[in-house]
Amino acid sequence: MLRKIGPWSGASMVVRDSSGESTASRMGEIGQSLAAVLATVVLDLTAADLAGLGPDRLPGVNAIWSSGTVWPPGTTDRIRTSSREVGPGVFLVRHLH
Repeated sequence: MLRKIGPWSGASMVVRDSSGESTASRMGEIGQSLAAVLATVVLDLTAADLAGLGPDRLPGVNAIWSSGTVWPPGTTDRIRTSSREVGPGVFLVRHLH
């Protein structure tokens, strides 16, 4: 279960295992579930300034962006060619990396 604790806290995942089995034995299952959820997340980067991020620090999720998005140096062309326009001046890139 993903839930937001407060407006600035981000999301957290609460794991409760009352089956009597070791939670550690179920971590692979939990990881697969979390990966499935993250694959559906779309970040709104339409006005984000990501210039300070290293290219290896970009998240591996879907994102929308616009001409107002500032990408880390050396990544703009790669992102532009991996994107498709989904609205006037708004683009979608899948599995941003």
